Amino acid sequence: MDEFEIVTIINRPIEDVFAAIVDLEKMPMWSTGLTEVRQTSPGPLGVGSTVVFIGKFLGRNFESPSEYTEYVANERVVSKSTSGPFHLEVTTTVEPVDGGTKVTDHYRGETRGFFKVAEPLAVRLAKRQFENDAENLKALLEENAL
Repeated sequence: MDEFEIVTIINRPIEDVFAAIVDLEKMPMWSTGLTEVRQTSPGPLGVGSTVVFIGKFLGRNFESPSEYTEYVANERVVSKSTSGPFHLEVTTTVEPVDGGTKVTDHYRGETRGFFKVAEPLAVRLAKRQFENDAENLKALLEENAL
């Protein structure tokens, strides 16, 4: 099991940042590995909601069915994969800081199947991709593009 954390300060109000983080339709705009995110459960996003993250990693297409296990508006959201090539739990917390919002993303997971063979490389590349995603989110929010 591997885990790491990424902390980003975004110069926007907490409500704007949290809204962008949980906007499944816009997620592929800032998350470079995703091509689509599809909610598979009815109703608004919250605890128990199910989604499928669809994208490409290490040259391979993937679908990662996941469930939101925690959801506290403008504070914290946790998603956990339920099957697919990665066992991944992502905890995102947001908190106000002077002039903006501190976003802390905690990633914990392991690879399965094809990706297991390349796990050390996959972890390094995933971390780099998630860091780029955080910077993309920051840039788009600070430019008012989301």
